[in-house]
Amino acid sequence: MQQTKGHALEIRLCAYIDGELGEAEKTELETLLAHDEDAKALFEKLKAGSAFGDTAFEDFLHDPVPLALVRQIKQGSGINPKAERVTIAAANVRSARIWPRVMAASVALVLVGGATGFIIGTANNVAEPTKLASARTWLDDIADYHRIYSRQKERLVEVPASDAPKIETWLASSVGVPFTIPNLTGKGLNFEGARLLVANSKPVAQLIYRNADGDVFAICFLKDSDSPQSDKFSESIRDDLGMVSWQRGGASFVVVGPSATVGLHDLAEAVATTI
Repeated sequence: MQQTKGHALEIRLCAYIDGELGEAEKTELETLLAHDEDAKALFEKLKAGSAFGDTAFEDFLHDPVPLALVRQIKQGSGINPKAERVTIAAANVRSARIWPRVMAASVALVLVGGATGFIIGTANNVAEPTKLASARTWLDDIADYHRIYSRQKERLVEVPASDAPKIETWLASSVGVPFTIPNLTGKGLNFEGARLLVANSKPVAQLIYRNADGDVFAICFLKDSDSPQSDKFSESIRDDLGMVSWQRGGASFVVVGPSATVGLHDLAEAVATTI
């Protein structure tokens, strides 16, 4: 337990919030807070800042891991010595990029304590932590849908592939994005059909494919003229799912599949040129 008598009130209250004071000093501060309105107001700001720091660090820990790194971990070191050397070299390069984030996490962990609580609590009012909580994106909604529907054996799709012309008309009018159903048989994927979803409060088209092993893949897209338009592909992972997304022509697209799929990026490129 710490002894903070003689230190600034901010420091003493930070230690109190962190539960690091002995009973005598804790009782002394509680008496002060009960009778001193200025001390109480400072305490509330410090507490709010500490809560914000906890939330920010928790969000950092849940930041999506790069898909390529997860795939490398799952696949191991390769099947021959040469491949193993290549894999180790790639891992070293990735480590050089990842370590700054690890160091940032370490610093964040230290700063979550009382001093950071005071700084953030002073700059933001008590309501700020709620405002700054990270919002879900449409990709999070798509990942949730995919986990549910990909397990359906009898009702994998809402409209079967045999009604392909109707699917294009139906989804294009519903979502507001004209498209053509990509033929991905060259990639080992058979078109199974489609569904209409809702993500980020917008209608989303979902085209569903399956490979010979029974793995389910999906192409999802929605009208999104507000996002910056870029053909650049962005890879991310949501637990067991890999996602490659891009924007084009006032719409956002994503290809979803098992995270261990080696050719997911190539698949997304093929889809982008044909859809």
